[in-house]
Amino acid sequence: MRFKLRQMEIFRAVMIAGSVSGAARMLFISQPAVSKLLAHTETSLNLKLFHRVSGKLIPTAQALSLFEEVKKVYDSAVRVDSFVENLIRQPSGMVSLCSSPSLGLSLVPRLIATFLTKYPDMKVHFHTTLIQDVPLELLSGKSGLAITVLPIENPSLHIEPLIKGRMVCAIPAHHALARQARISLHDLVDQRLILYSRNIPFGQLMLSAFERYQCNIVPTIEVPRAELACSLVRQGVGIAIVDQFSVAENLWNDVVVRPLIEEIPIAVSLIRSKFDLTSTDVDRFIEIVRQELK
Repeated sequence: MRFKLRQMEIFRAVMIAGSVSGAARMLFISQPAVSKLLAHTETSLNLKLFHRVSGKLIPTAQALSLFEEVKKVYDSAVRVDSFVENLIRQPSGMVSLCSSPSLGLSLVPRLIATFLTKYPDMKVHFHTTLIQDVPLELLSGKSGLAITVLPIENPSLHIEPLIKGRMVCAIPAHHALARQARISLHDLVDQRLILYSRNIPFGQLMLSAFERYQCNIVPTIEVPRAELACSLVRQGVGIAIVDQFSVAENLWNDVVVRPLIEEIPIAVSLIRSKFDLTSTDVDRFIEIVRQELK
């Protein structure tokens, strides 16, 4: 067999990730090991699989054709593995999913509770992850499904919009602004603010909104996640702008939630890898999600 299974694995990972570094992270091996085996694969097959352009790997026509055949082999292997796992764990199945941290505070736990009520023999592996790590989670097979609060652009992922939301203001209960029904961004210019870090997608969303609405807003404290912002608000440290899902269902005592006059929209999406086979267990969970979020 000229194209060995390990070579297939490396080739598939590079095709999915689009880079040697991404493939190395997906396979949990070093970048030099990926580069070496990829070069050996091209030599042994006598095929040019990738063009190296400005540090990027661009698949050749031969690589695209080969990938379709490799995908068939992997799909078959995954189908066998899934069948064996089902035999081992019968009658229970397993759904592995991840979500944005803010959705893990109330929305996703509610969906899981509904799912387990309908399918009590099922098992669920659930964790939260940052938006930039979702593609690797799904494409490496660590998670079979993701529910995120911001969109992701990746040609290897299937993205299904679910519901729309917006950013809101979280205010200490004793603060003067808590008496207002709605808050303008201009009301916050001179306030002590707790905002998402500017180097994450939520932070970039906020910076764009401030520029769009011509507000010179500078945070006092930057945080990576909404629950950290809300914890600081509860202590009276300042006012936070967070997504509405992180403050749903009265999660935070002594925190008043008010809508922003200037709309900053967000959207919850269901995300899967295009390379995954259909799983009955995952499909059941997705059906619950669609029913609950109509």
